[in-house]
Parts: sequence; structure tokens; C-alpha cells
Amino acid sequence: MISLTANQIMWTAFIIGSSSPIVFFLLYKLGYVSKKIISLFIIGICVGLTWEIPFALAGDSFHLILVDWPIDLPLVRNINYAFLDSLIFLIGIFLCNTILKSDSYLYSFNSNALLIMIIWGSISEFLVDLNCSGKLWVFLENWYNPIFISINGKDLTLIPQLIWFVAPIIYYLSILRFLNK
Repeated sequence: MISLTANQIMWTAFIIGSSSPIVFFLLYKLGYVSKKIISLFIIGICVGLTWEIPFALAGDSFHLILVDWPIDLPLVRNINYAFLDSLIFLIGIFLCNTILKSDSYLYSFNSNALLIMIIWGSISEFLVDLNCSGKLWVFLENWYNPIFISINGKDLTLIPQLIWFVAPIIYYLSILRFLNK
């Protein structure tokens, strides 16, 4: 199994996250992605910011950042992470389209689509935390953020997992609201 260093993970996250808005804009201008995909991407960023900004404001009382970010300005890392969160949401959309064979779930509520998004969000968060906790960040254990599992010496806490259980619900309900206007 390939194990990336903290710097490799950080640079990968930085490059993919910071380039994603530019790539989506270019793909849209060249006609490769639709306005709907751009809307889904922007909705995902907005949903991601609902926890990425509070994480930044909570600072060392909630989590520790273990690597220096390439651009050391307030909130840059968190905005970049919101771009990455949106990409995770878009993979969930791709999974729904593939499994459900239709995108009608984007216009009327579909419990199967919601379940796919929740499962994907939970699995992706678990894998991200498992790979990045102790390298890029550490979420601190306390009364409101207890450890829910330890794997190979990595303590994974509850709040990030709960966020990625709830976030797909908020994302999906936001999609239904904004795409139906």
C-alpha cells in the first residue's frame, strides 16, 4: 500500500482544491460541463464552508494543524478544503447518476439518492480522516468530540463523522431547493 507523506498529501490537496474552480470554469466555458454542474459545485462549496469556517475559528481548541499551508493567509486552507468538499459531493452526484440511471433525483426527492450520498459522504470522511489525521491535522478529543474509533494508533473523533452524515442531507436539500427555482 502506498503511504504518502504529510507534505505530499498537503500539496495534493492544495493543487486539486485550488485548481478545481479554475478547471470547472474553463470546462464550462469550453462547453464540457453544464451550468447545472457548476451550480452543484457552488452549492457544495457553500455547504462545505458551513463547517470549514467554524473549524478555522475554533482553532487549537478543536483541532491542530500539523503542516504549514503553502499560502499562509487566514481561511485560505479552509476555503481550499471547501473546494475539496464540493468535489466529494460531486462524486456522490456521479454515484447517484450511475446507480439510479437518471438525474431526476435532482428535481424531486428520492430517498435512494439521499442514502447513496449519506453512505458516500460517511465512507469518504472516514477514509480522509484515516489517511490525514496525524499527518495534516488532529481533531482533539473532548466532551463534545469523543473518539469513536482507534485504528493503528489513529484516534478518529465523532464530530467530523457526524458532519459527513448531516452534510449530504443539507447538500441534497439545497440542490432540490436551488435547481427547482
